[in-house]
Amino acid sequence: MACNLAPQGQTGHDGGMTKQAVQTQSFLLRLGEQTVHVRQMGEGAGLPLLLVHGFGGSATNWQLTQQVQAAHRRVIAFDLPGHGQSSALVQAPTLARLAQVTALTLDGLGVSKAHVLGHSLGGGIALSLLESVPARVASLSLLAPAGLGRTVNMAFMTRFVEACTAADMAQAMAMAVYDPKLIGRKVAEFLVEARAVPGARAALRAIAQTCFPHGEQANNLRPLLHNPPCPVQIIWGEADQVLPVTQVQGIPAQDNCHFLARTGHLPHIEQAATVNALARDFLHACENT
Repeated sequence: MACNLAPQGQTGHDGGMTKQAVQTQSFLLRLGEQTVHVRQMGEGAGLPLLLVHGFGGSATNWQLTQQVQAAHRRVIAFDLPGHGQSSALVQAPTLARLAQVTALTLDGLGVSKAHVLGHSLGGGIALSLLESVPARVASLSLLAPAGLGRTVNMAFMTRFVEACTAADMAQAMAMAVYDPKLIGRKVAEFLVEARAVPGARAALRAIAQTCFPHGEQANNLRPLLHNPPCPVQIIWGEADQVLPVTQVQGIPAQDNCHFLARTGHLPHIEQAATVNALARDFLHACENT
């Protein structure tokens, strides 16, 4: 439900948007027994923006997003528990517990309220954050979020977690994008290397078993979007094979739903310029109304 499409430090094309030189801070944040890796950049008058990646990803998922959005505000990305350089949860990794760690991360960074942009599993975590601490969420931008339906492509999930070769990983990731050519050999190798980190596969298996038991999504977060306490925007690829775009049907806020043609499960990577523009305009509208 997520992936890193470039090794740490590699910068991708942003679809024509001009990038400014923004200093990046990368560090480990201690939250009791939990250690969270944080990557933040930017400053400005706008409220901070928190980026929450999806299943199997890390802060590097946001390489085509973070620096662009940091032109106007502080933008915070972090590795979810059991991902990247963050430690795994000791307890069962439910969406509620992952949202709790997300809130503690904001506490540790001195952020009382933020805009939240979440992808896939990260979208479900963002919704859970809204449910538990609504006063801390200024707005929600959800990219193909979990929690709006029962269906999930477990064939992709399993292959993505268990792939041991670049070829196997490339086959798995072909289900996550509209154009499989986006997944080159170096990307596939990088993802396989991430799985080789001690404890990485076990952490992902635990999240999959907890959040997607019996091949279905465990959480129904749709009621949160019927009368949300903050502005909400949803962006979804029409060709998503992991979480079907039909799960957005029946959500009241149809005016703020954007469906991207020729786009799979990774809209912020497959259509980076479009998603960056939608996110920028949405945040501007939230802060100027």
